[in-house]
Amino acid sequence: MTKRVLFVAWAPFFSGAERALLLTLGSLDPNRYEPFVLAGTDGEFASQVRAMGIPCEVASLLPLDKSRPVAGLLSIAAVLKAAARRRISLIHTNEAPSFQPAGYAARVLRVPIVTHVRFPVSAAGYRWMLRPDFSYSLFVSHALRTQAMTETPGFFDERSDVLYDGVEGQPVWSRPELERVRQELQLPLDRPIVAMAGQVAEVKGIWDFVEAARLMSLTNDDPFFVVLGDDLKTGGQTRRAMEERVAALGLRERFRFLGFRTDAPRLVQAFDVIAVPSHVEPLGNATLEAMAAGRPVVGSRVGGIPEMIVDGKTGRLVPPQDPRALCEALLSLAGDAPLRTRLGAAARERATVTFSVEAHGGRLQQTYDSLCSAGARPRSRKAAA
Repeated sequence: MTKRVLFVAWAPFFSGAERALLLTLGSLDPNRYEPFVLAGTDGEFASQVRAMGIPCEVASLLPLDKSRPVAGLLSIAAVLKAAARRRISLIHTNEAPSFQPAGYAARVLRVPIVTHVRFPVSAAGYRWMLRPDFSYSLFVSHALRTQAMTETPGFFDERSDVLYDGVEGQPVWSRPELERVRQELQLPLDRPIVAMAGQVAEVKGIWDFVEAARLMSLTNDDPFFVVLGDDLKTGGQTRRAMEERVAALGLRERFRFLGFRTDAPRLVQAFDVIAVPSHVEPLGNATLEAMAAGRPVVGSRVGGIPEMIVDGKTGRLVPPQDPRALCEALLSLAGDAPLRTRLGAAARERATVTFSVEAHGGRLQQTYDSLCSAGARPRSRKAAA
């Protein structure tokens, strides 16, 4: 019999966590698990969920706080109402910040609750965010799980695993199709394009990318630079600062800012090399989407990035916060088309084998099967201690 899952997502703005959840929703076998969504904001994420034909409600999702206890209780009530009305078998929170109201609702309803852990926090942060307790936790990378288990010994151990986010495969473009898309985006046809894709934020290494572009421009006139994405968290403030810095360096004619695009995973194939110079990156959709598009990535050796990029085989790894090393790696790929083709093909194969949406959905539903058949429920704090 089909079971119903309520996905709870804070979604304060649209970023990698929200894109990953959209793919998760589409990966479920409708004959096994029927998804419903409760979002914390009625924005881009909720709109895309509804466009998939999945019921999506919106409610304030706030933790319990002594300074505003009523708001926290109302959030718990909203999750309870949504779950009870849909006769939910299991609750799944998309990130730790949205867990508390869902966690208390799961305890009342006596249903299992799974939480994704997507970002590193302190031991105190994990213990506070994941109150009252969870049935199972899914980390997006081994690096993040190791960090969390080191920070909070015994808290996650037997109730956690790593589940990589999935990525959709992309068809290989013909040369005419590549040229058509570049023309639509007003990009040069005859120059190597180095792009940075995803959320425009300082933690993503945007200033390292700009400095690497400046250094590249001193020695090679060919590369053209693209930024695909925006700073939705602050309404574009950081992206505008990035544009101003590019202009101040005299690089305006060598850059194009494409802004936020819902078709970003498809457009990545219009570029030649993708830069992911993040300072902190538990996993990262930008890397996965580039790999799925058959494009080599130059990424920082931090967090989960080395779990995606095989250095020298599917892309290049460089030290974080090192614009010169980033510049050298990007130049080596921008100037060598056969190398880009070889690394890109290997990256596409790795994305298909290790990070496919189908593999992600299959493993996730196995976790659901285990929890539902065992009747797993959140433990009390006393029992968990």
